[in-house]
Amino acid sequence: VGLARSARAMNLFNELKADYDTELAKVHTEEETAAVLEALHERSAPKVLALARNNGGIYNKAAQFVASLQGGAGDKGVPKAYVQALAVLTDGAPFKDFAVMEPVLVEEFGKKGADLFKSIEHRPIAAASLAQVHRAVTKDGETVAVKLLYPALRKEMASDFAVFRVVGSQIKPGGFDLQWLVKDFEEAITME
Repeated sequence: VGLARSARAMNLFNELKADYDTELAKVHTEEETAAVLEALHERSAPKVLALARNNGGIYNKAAQFVASLQGGAGDKGVPKAYVQALAVLTDGAPFKDFAVMEPVLVEEFGKKGADLFKSIEHRPIAAASLAQVHRAVTKDGETVAVKLLYPALRKEMASDFAVFRVVGSQIKPGGFDLQWLVKDFEEAITME
């Protein structure tokens, strides 16, 4: 799973990098550069969105993180076309069936939901890019929220962040270094 995700990401990165390099090599003025960069961003951002949707999980979270930067770094850090394209991922994450999620409970606690709780709702009350939340009632009758990380997330994170670091070290939109973005994102996810 991780290898295919990494390959898709690196293939897209190489495609976009070649496109940027080829088109920027043809320009000679700052005005031309600005116009070419804008066109490159506009045609590349939907491809990055498609990758995030296809790879899911941490890629969706990364896209949400980038989209949230509009108010902070603005156009100086991440081109507007990317922020706008990726913003669609900030709402309405799809959820996974409880049958897919229950093994997370078994792995963490050694028991199925029915053995841990008096009841647990199979349909989540919320879903996000990394986890979903189910309402449950403890054996003592207390209603609680149970946050379950998506099963493959832990396995995928190491390879996903390795790809992000490689890409972040080589992308410099408008001359700006984005390694800070990868570092901040990895720290934020680790704390979550």
